[in-house]
Amino acid sequence: MNYKKPKTFRWVLSAFILLFACMLALRISAREVPSVEIDVNAKSAMIMEAGSGKVLFEKDADERLQPASTVKVMTAIVAMENLPLESEVIPTTSVVEVEPTVIELQPGTRYSLEDLISAILIKSANDAAVAIAEAVAGSEEDFVELMNRKAVEIGLKDTYYTNASGLPAVNREDQYTTARDLVTLMRYARRYKFLMNTLSKKETDIYGSDNKRIHLGTHNRSLFSKKGVSWGKTGYTIKAGRTFVGVDPSHRPRIIFALLKSKKLWHDIAVLKNRGLEVYRERRRNIFVNIINWIGGQEKK
Repeated sequence: MNYKKPKTFRWVLSAFILLFACMLALRISAREVPSVEIDVNAKSAMIMEAGSGKVLFEKDADERLQPASTVKVMTAIVAMENLPLESEVIPTTSVVEVEPTVIELQPGTRYSLEDLISAILIKSANDAAVAIAEAVAGSEEDFVELMNRKAVEIGLKDTYYTNASGLPAVNREDQYTTARDLVTLMRYARRYKFLMNTLSKKETDIYGSDNKRIHLGTHNRSLFSKKGVSWGKTGYTIKAGRTFVGVDPSHRPRIIFALLKSKKLWHDIAVLKNRGLEVYRERRRNIFVNIINWIGGQEKK
């Protein structure tokens, strides 16, 4: 009498074999160091696979450089993790003294935290960053402590913040980060749908309790590009140069990339995004081939 294994058992066994093959192929692929040549002007840059954390390209990715307004990604994260988005924020007179870019917040006027986060991520408003910091922690100095604590928590090994906006530090040690830390930060940030959605916007309007319309227009010109569209946060100061951290345009991004001290920002963004996706797709194909070859080898045994 022939004994036949139940179909359920065969399905479970097949699924287990396929899962094992996937894990094996991923481990093999993870050990590969891709040799990728990318012509990027930025002094420092990195491309990372969003899902696995695999580095696809790097250029002096551990050099400490000034982050400029990419700092505001951390400002948004700390704010969202400490206050509900619907919270009311009432700016103090300190917002009047902030250097541009500003949206001219009015002290004593009520704004929602959600709108002020939109202001820092879309318009890069420095006065909104200060208002958020004071609302969350009582002062910008105490808020910066939360930022640096969060940096350590998520594994940013070469990042130090001195303010919530990214402006050059005054009478204090300059803040710094690396391309590696920026992609790590954005990989953490992608869990927040609101943050990613905001980084994808070209413009929007917000209102305070005074019903004054404040128009927010993005500084990220790549959103208007046909070839280099990327969601992310730009930054610029004279000392920092042009900076950027972002993702390919998707709520479930495939790649994350960052660059620091660029003189050709929009060229660099387009090149890193497009070449990054090419390397990503090639890596996916290699993983699939590894799986097929492994399964084929098992069947011949």
